[in-house]
Formats: sequence, structure tokens, C-alpha cells
Amino acid sequence: MSWVLISVAMWSGTWAEVEVVRDYKGWGWTSYVMSNELVRLAVVPGIGGRVMEYSLGGHNLIYINPRELGRTYVPSEDSPWHNFGGYKVWPAPQGEWLTEGGGWPPPPNIDLGSYSCEISADSPDSSAVSLESSVETLARWKCRGLRFERRITIYRGSTRVKVEQTIVNEGDRTVRWSVWDVTQVVGSHPGEADYANFWVYFPIKVDSKFGGKGYYVMSGEEDNPQWKDNIVEGVSAVQYLHHGGKIGADSDGGWICYVDEKHGYAYAKKFRYFPGEIYPDSGASVEVFTSSGLPYLEVEVLSPLVDLGPGESYTFVEDWYAARCKGPILEVNRAGAIQKGLCVERRGDSLSLRGTYGVFHQGWVEVVFKDAEGREVGVGGTYEVSPLRTFLLRGTFALPPEARGVELELYDGDGRSVGTLDSQVIGRSR
Repeated sequence: MSWVLISVAMWSGTWAEVEVVRDYKGWGWTSYVMSNELVRLAVVPGIGGRVMEYSLGGHNLIYINPRELGRTYVPSEDSPWHNFGGYKVWPAPQGEWLTEGGGWPPPPNIDLGSYSCEISADSPDSSAVSLESSVETLARWKCRGLRFERRITIYRGSTRVKVEQTIVNEGDRTVRWSVWDVTQVVGSHPGEADYANFWVYFPIKVDSKFGGKGYYVMSGEEDNPQWKDNIVEGVSAVQYLHHGGKIGADSDGGWICYVDEKHGYAYAKKFRYFPGEIYPDSGASVEVFTSSGLPYLEVEVLSPLVDLGPGESYTFVEDWYAARCKGPILEVNRAGAIQKGLCVERRGDSLSLRGTYGVFHQGWVEVVFKDAEGREVGVGGTYEVSPLRTFLLRGTFALPPEARGVELELYDGDGRSVGTLDSQVIGRSR
């Protein structure tokens, strides 16, 4: 493996770096490899600017098709789809792709063409790469005149990856498209057919147009056993069983989370949902595709549809996070993923707390007591936490008399507050 070190940032024992690696892991592609002490990303400009690795502690969560390793293709009018795996961005709706009607294959300059790539930021706290596609010029596709830009940023001490996805209209007429992020994730472990270990969870919109389950079947069988509505209250899911199909959901919670249940790895995407805006695919903000062939699922997020005049652009931002955690996932926030929510049991002047979490940042969690007005009235304990291990809270604490609530506050390694991991109201003593 030959490589060139581009930049290294180190501070307080943590670091972030970007390397340009020629033939990374023997894949046969030049990759921009972004890493810190927790996660690693491999960005491959030569195959549509795909991200082919997002690994936590060396465990890659993204599917790679071994049949396409090292291959690149020149976009043409008769280009088929080449399934490399990885993460990419397409315009939606898919049904509007082709000039003569139809939704397959994707526009090749955007999907598989070579992207430009450069290191766009380098500081003690973060590193970033910026990618840009060529303009889609092929007449077979209605997407002619579009190009995509992406900026991907990694931060020290965290599994957070900021993904800024920009669609640009270089054509001479106004067009309407959505930014559609598609990540293929692993659907079986090497040498095994253990498909049922892989799940995707998403929150249900309370007034979903698709009813109480919060989703509709876009392809495949309606009664497919992979579709799991209300796996816990307010959350539906997909359990991969190697059946083909796809669902779409008008989820408004701003997150979707894939979990390897066997080994306890979670990969979450957080994004902004825009109430009142029009989304493609009958209003879907998230979609999940399951492959009956190669062993993978797709975790997909869509922006609202936007009108772009000539020269105009639109950016849709999401954050990726990874943690050691199993499902079901009840909630995803900036601090972590909730597997088992905070259970509070009061006995006289003491309070027993239980909860199970995957955290997204290296640091510590404080048990903080609050009064009825939300003011801090005491700290019950402090726990060192890391995305590399599940956080199991089990403890009993002296309860301040004025306490009416308890919060789990996450702080990063520099002592800066990241946010509230979980909270609960304190009831009366038994």
C-alpha cells in the first residue's frame, strides 16, 4: 500500500487526519482516507465520489461489492448501472430520470463518473474533503445540466461526520429535484448467511399519511415479513431477511439508524425534516431497500423537492454517527442513540437509574438533577464514555429534596457540553 500523508492534527491526545492512499486495502482505487481515533472513512473520487468505508474501531458498516473492486467506467449514452456498493447521491424522484420515461439506470456522470476531490479544511479539530461531479451532459437523462458537490468533514473525539450535499443546476431552464442520499450497508457477515441480524429503525410520524405503521410498500410484497411496524411505540423497522423490496416513510423525527445486532454496531443519520414542504415518492423523507441478491440493504434519506433556476444550487446537510449499541433504537440525538430509555425508581431519598445507550463522542456523562424550573440542583455521578463501548447506566444516587427531573448530560473530552443523552421526570417516593 503506497500512501502520501496530507495532514495531521493532534491535540489533547486526540487527532484527525486525511491521507491520499493509492490502492487502499488493495481495492485498486485511489482513496481519500479520513480518520480519527474512533472512525475511518474512505472516499473514492473515481467511482462517483462514493464513500466505501465508514468504520468504527475497524468494523466497516458500509457494503462493498467485491465484483467491482478496482474497476472504473466512462459514462456514455448506453451506460448500465455498476453496483460498487458504498454511499452516493442521486436526484429524486427516480421515476423522472429518463427523457423517454422510466427510472433506470441512474445518470452516469453523476453516479459513476470521476469526481474532482481536494482537501478543503485542516485544523486541530477537523479535516474535510470536497468533491465535485462533472455536469450530466447525456441526452438520455432528464438530469442533463445537473452536477453534485459534496463536502465531508470528520471531527476529533467523535464519530460525527458532517455530509453537505449540494445539487447545482448548470442548465438553461428551471428544474425541480430532491437530493437523495443512498448508503448500501452490510447485510451479512463474511462467510455467513446471517441476514436476520441486520435492522434499520426510524421514527413514525404521528399523523402519517400512511397510517399507524408510518410507511408504505414501494416495491415487493405488502406482507413481507421484513417490514416491522411499531417494533416499539413510535418506531417502525426493517429486519433484513434477504427478500427484495422497498418501503418509504414520511418520518419527521430527523433520524434513521442501521444496526448490526449480532455485534452491536449502530450507524445513524440525522437530518432536518421540513414540515409543510413537498417530498418525492409520495412524501417519503426516508426509504429502505432490501436486496434479494447481493447481501445489502440501503439506508436512504431525501430532501424536499426544490426548484432550481439556471445557476442555482441547494444544499442538504446530514450528520452520520456510529456507536456500539444494539436495537431497538428508540431515539437518536446529537449525544447518542437510546436503546433502553432512562428508567427511574425512587425510594425515599434515593433514586435508582437504569438505561442503555450508544454514545457518539469520547468524554463523560453526568447525572444531573433539576428542579421544577429546570435549574441544576445536584450531580449524582460521572461516567467516562466512548463510542467504542455500550454505555450501561446502573446506579443509585442520593436525591436532592428539590429535584423534579434527572438528565444525562454528555460532555466531550474538552469539557464542552454536547447535549442531553436522555432525561426523565422524577415521580413520588414509593
